[in-house]
Amino acid sequence: MRLNLRKYLLVLGLLVAVVISLVFSYLIWINPARSQANSSATSSTPNSALPDSIRKKVGDIYLPTNVVFNDDAKQYRLTSDTLDLTNYTKKQLVKWQYEDIKRLPTKSASTYQRYLHTKNALVLNYPVAVTARTVAETFNFKVSKYKSALISRIIIPLTKMDRIYLLDDKQEAVYMVGLKKATKQKLIALAKDKDNLRSEVTFEKIGDKYTLFYQDGIKVAQYSYLLNKESTGLFVNRLLGTNNTSAITAKEQDATTTYSDGAAMRLTIQKKTGAVTFNDYNSSNSRRNYSYENYLTAGLTNLNNIGVALDDVRYDCYDSKRHLLTYRNYINGYPVIAAESAGAYSILLTNSGKKRLDFSLYTLQIPVPSAGGAITLPNTRWVISQLLSRGYDQAKIGDIKVGYSWNQNQTSNQVVDLKPTYFVKYDNQWSDYQSLLNS
Repeated sequence: MRLNLRKYLLVLGLLVAVVISLVFSYLIWINPARSQANSSATSSTPNSALPDSIRKKVGDIYLPTNVVFNDDAKQYRLTSDTLDLTNYTKKQLVKWQYEDIKRLPTKSASTYQRYLHTKNALVLNYPVAVTARTVAETFNFKVSKYKSALISRIIIPLTKMDRIYLLDDKQEAVYMVGLKKATKQKLIALAKDKDNLRSEVTFEKIGDKYTLFYQDGIKVAQYSYLLNKESTGLFVNRLLGTNNTSAITAKEQDATTTYSDGAAMRLTIQKKTGAVTFNDYNSSNSRRNYSYENYLTAGLTNLNNIGVALDDVRYDCYDSKRHLLTYRNYINGYPVIAAESAGAYSILLTNSGKKRLDFSLYTLQIPVPSAGGAITLPNTRWVISQLLSRGYDQAKIGDIKVGYSWNQNQTSNQVVDLKPTYFVKYDNQWSDYQSLLNS
């Protein structure tokens, strides 16, 4: 009886949520500048007049995505259903007063690993390395040297009040930033908070980076979200960037619609999937002398110019050969990885000055009751061993992480179900490990 009642309440809650979504959709249709997922700010303003409430800064997007606590003997990933741990930690760090950066000697991999396993410390992990200048801007301090050094993670010793460490996995380099003034009591309390879920992990090296391996598996909640569908006209206005609407042409072919400004810009919409591709073939601004820092800056500018709310979006991946930056929705510290650009924004910036943006008309709006409970995933070594036993080449496994797959809800096409799984970067392509095992 209780199970039937619970199922009834979940279905009722979903129906109510869908009704609310229809109301939101109507309001968006009659006044699209009033609503966007998880934000009270408009998402419908052309990029030339984008308000500060939507425009994100370096420290909002280029932020670590998970927190690990190095105990006396073990490491634990910390997660919380009620608190964004990385943002909470950031709010503490921006209050501190810092000295300048210095590089410490690391003669071997074991020396680097000793810093990585610093006891009684919090570790803030980036999904992809950023520059020391980006870290400094995020946490409100300055660096006079090593500005272009790549930083994979931040080590915050909780028993030493006078320093933090910045670690570069690729070079196995360690940098220290001294602290003039820092209060770590709230971070100590965070590490000890029993309300946070602890999952035992180890740092294992794959290629040139250290990756989290879950030792006993991990239990991760499922989520369902209402979808918001942006109007095609809004992106035509934002990205084609012309006040002369008569200059814009539209051409329909099969399941796609292509808009053009009559010169160098094209916007293509896939009607069935909502996938959006924007191409700017203008090559007047060469990027041949761009540094990685320049690409990070240009990526953020283009991300903001799309004009949608980016509250849960984080920098997730960089292809250095193609200069392709990928930003994804993160839910409770886990990335959403899906086909057809859902939940992601990919920005390709060529040396010649051309660019391509890939994203989706569909964005996550508000969470609704999920019919499924938390899912327990196996330990990471088991996943890799299963792949190897099926003939996959270990040399082609570039990374592995827990994330959310994007699944259409069976009850409503306005709802998407996010289910936790392992994603494996195999041959430079992210895939659900189950699809790899079943193929």
